[in-house]
Amino acid sequence: MSFVQELSAFVHQICLSPYNIGVQITAVALPLLLLSETVNFKLGRWIFKPLASLGFIVAALSYIPANNTSFVASSTAAATTFSSWTEASKVLTSNCAVDLVTAYELELKHVLFNIAPTILSSPPTSAAVHTTYTKAMMGAFVLGFIGDVLLIPHRGFLPGLVSFLAGHAAFMVAFTFHGQDTVARQTGLSFVAAMAAMVGPWLLPKIKNKIMRGAVVAYMLVISGMVITAFGSINSGQDYLPERIVGALMFFFSDLFVARQHFVHKTVLNKWIGLPLYYIAQILLASTLRGQQVLV
Repeated sequence: MSFVQELSAFVHQICLSPYNIGVQITAVALPLLLLSETVNFKLGRWIFKPLASLGFIVAALSYIPANNTSFVASSTAAATTFSSWTEASKVLTSNCAVDLVTAYELELKHVLFNIAPTILSSPPTSAAVHTTYTKAMMGAFVLGFIGDVLLIPHRGFLPGLVSFLAGHAAFMVAFTFHGQDTVARQTGLSFVAAMAAMVGPWLLPKIKNKIMRGAVVAYMLVISGMVITAFGSINSGQDYLPERIVGALMFFFSDLFVARQHFVHKTVLNKWIGLPLYYIAQILLASTLRGQQVLV
């Protein structure tokens, strides 16, 4: 099998649920955010960026399966979650708008009554105990949301960077607890080493503030670790989810455009490339929670 065929087979397995309510929140808010960035509409930035980021949190919660004794059975509540684009298109042609509204209502109940209470509650009082992978991933998404809000004002760059650094550390914990494949992890290490050899000399000399430079170096190390552990986790565990590795890579490249915007050259093109990469990455990583089982 050729490299192109292997890559095609790998990417073909990626599963997005276009009717997942969180995915749709981000899909609606992201273009409005990009338009706000283009015309420098500050109010729009404050409205649509948190909304787009809320979308990947809701998407993640929607993907998490529920305990069978919960308020709404997960098989019913996840009515807007499909295993493939083909399945989604069939539903689109066979169901009317009323059916979709009902599905959205069930999914919201699934998030509010099944999932959120079990993650927020301590194990003795919750009906279900979620895996370390699930908890670490949800922590990473929340930290990403906080980082997004902090990055809206220019003076919030350093606090936002710290929040994202912590989020990448949470991703590393999740991927590590999922299990690691040594050979696959070495592939990730090779990729990161090659990128560091190019990005370091390009970016670091442009950062004059020593504190900021140190923070950026720390961030580069942590996001590199996230990518390496994403590569390592791809062949381990009970499932094979390419969303982990593709999401991690898209996150990595989106941050290059954030760095270019802040330290190298300010242009709206950085936003138009970086923001879609970032939000698709978060949605892809959120979709990996569909493979997690609830511990009861």
